[in-house]
Amino acid sequence: MLRRRVLPGLVVLLAAAGSLPAQTTPAKVAPQTQEVAKAAALTKDPVDLKLQDALRERDAIIRNLLERVNELEWRVNGGFTTPAKVEERPTLPASSTSRVINSVVSTSTYDSTERQATEALDQALILRGGLLLPSGTLEVDHTTSYFSASSDHVTVNGFALLPVLVVGDIASERIREDYLLPNFTARLGLPHKFQGDFTIPYGYELIRTVDANNVQTSSSSFGLGDISAGVSRQFTVEHGKVPDILASVRFKSTTGKDAFNLQSSLTALGTGFNALQGNLTLSKSSDPVVFFGNLSYTANLPGNHTVSANDPTNPSATMVGHFKPGDAVGFQLGSILALNPEVSMTLGWDQRFTRSTTLNGVDIPASYLVEGALRLGTTYVYAPGKTIDLSFGVGLTPDTPNLQFSVGVPFRFGLWGAKPKKLDVH
Repeated sequence: MLRRRVLPGLVVLLAAAGSLPAQTTPAKVAPQTQEVAKAAALTKDPVDLKLQDALRERDAIIRNLLERVNELEWRVNGGFTTPAKVEERPTLPASSTSRVINSVVSTSTYDSTERQATEALDQALILRGGLLLPSGTLEVDHTTSYFSASSDHVTVNGFALLPVLVVGDIASERIREDYLLPNFTARLGLPHKFQGDFTIPYGYELIRTVDANNVQTSSSSFGLGDISAGVSRQFTVEHGKVPDILASVRFKSTTGKDAFNLQSSLTALGTGFNALQGNLTLSKSSDPVVFFGNLSYTANLPGNHTVSANDPTNPSATMVGHFKPGDAVGFQLGSILALNPEVSMTLGWDQRFTRSTTLNGVDIPASYLVEGALRLGTTYVYAPGKTIDLSFGVGLTPDTPNLQFSVGVPFRFGLWGAKPKKLDVH
């Protein structure tokens, strides 16, 4: 969403091409005798011949540059606008040619806000909620993410006589968690600045635990996660000091297997609770950078699940517990730098605070979470409408996975409106 200066640069080239000597109108001369006029008509001025050749060469250069301008406009818009055809024009004076060039630039295929810069930058903003797809455009995104988390626990069953002397049993364990989570996401641009999206997560989870005796136990799971859907709306378009403002609402289901299923030895791929999330995103351009910020609130809805009754006389006894998961407040801050029309770089910080979860009205210990991650990313457009998005994150709090890495490959299709058109790029 950046005002790139690609086309004005080509206009400079066109102006340079048009700087060749223009054909001038010969000045009026005094009446001469009929014999002198006939002799002048029979004689060809070599200077006029050179001027005509130069004008023909200039017109050929202008036609070539106009074709390149149209092709570049088509590529910048992701191939979703039909490139204008450049018609053969007769040789025109330099002033007329300048008017034609200005008309081509002013009627280019940019949208009314003139804020599309490159498809790479736009794609990075779309993934982060700072830009919506054009109406009638479908984007299918398959992103695979890898998460690695680890934690060490020390449990003391006894009491301390001195700060360095503990009487009792000391047990320690190391936990290593690896997640490989592909996500299938479909986004559809809707009229009136709306966008809908639908996400299906699935993947593989492996948890390994090593106790103080170096005995390792592991559990794994592969299957479907919690499906979610959302709708987004753009309320303002950047003008002056006013940024782009977008809002979205998402609902997360409980389709994934949760940790409360005591009959299963598989690890959880879902949370076990429905959730409703609201997001507010702002973005502001400052050539060649776009700054964005996001504020979110997630309401985790309560639910009932079967849990252990913690009865020493009957270890297998269970009861139905009423859970109220803690709501979460989060924000994102970052910037996207357009390196060229095909590549952009992203730098951002994610932060989220989750309140404690209660079971039957009693807080569950250590359920208050503080998550923070530093993220780096790059987006590369290898063909019109086809992009590769890479993201790398480092968790900087104990509640955040240590390593996060994702690879996304989105594809775009035109469902209605302007259709993509193939173009041979030389």
